[in-house]
Amino acid sequence: MKIIINEPKVKRLGKIGTILRWASILLLVVALFAVFSPKIINSQTSLSIYFGVLIVGVFLSSISNFLTSRYGKSPRPDELLDKSLKGLDDKYTIYHFKHSIPHLLVGPIGIWTLIPTFVDGEIMFDEKKKIWTRKSGSFLNRFLSREAFGRPDKELNDHKKEFSKFLSTNNISDNVQLKAAVILLNKKCSITHPLEEDDILVLPYEKAKEKFRKLAKSPIKLSDELLAGLTEFEN
Repeated sequence: MKIIINEPKVKRLGKIGTILRWASILLLVVALFAVFSPKIINSQTSLSIYFGVLIVGVFLSSISNFLTSRYGKSPRPDELLDKSLKGLDDKYTIYHFKHSIPHLLVGPIGIWTLIPTFVDGEIMFDEKKKIWTRKSGSFLNRFLSREAFGRPDKELNDHKKEFSKFLSTNNISDNVQLKAAVILLNKKCSITHPLEEDDILVLPYEKAKEKFRKLAKSPIKLSDELLAGLTEFEN
């Protein structure tokens, strides 16, 4: 499998995440010391400033967690995706952060947006509401808000719009349909009654490669124009 990654973007956002982490720590430490100051407690203006500093510190911490979990701390999601799919032949190419869609897998299976998640707990599909739901999971993971399972169907629709924009911008005419695969990177995550719904797969980390190999038994032909456009275009 060929791996194409936007290294400058990864390094830049990883560095920004580190800077924001230290900035948030500094603000939170200042807020911690300030709360024990009688002058701040007894002054409405100082108290307002204190809460402002605290809110900014928490906000920066949230952004920092988002950036460092994706671009900073190793193993990053892209590295885990590469490891999960290791062994696929050179007919496959995976693009990381080269397009507006973060992770694209291209090959005999067509074009797939890969959505990695560290969410834990039990993932179930609600037949009535036609959505995936998450049950249980560790309190720490939920408290730190490291990951939420979210709405893969909505994310796929957003990515389809970005993909259509890419085709239009590059004057590429191809009727290939973008599909999505949510890759569960957390070993403490399980799926109850997995369902393939509207071109969306939810796959455990260790089963992703096997599933794509099965799908490749009915290969999809991609135009040379599209393949060239994907290689040349960079977000």
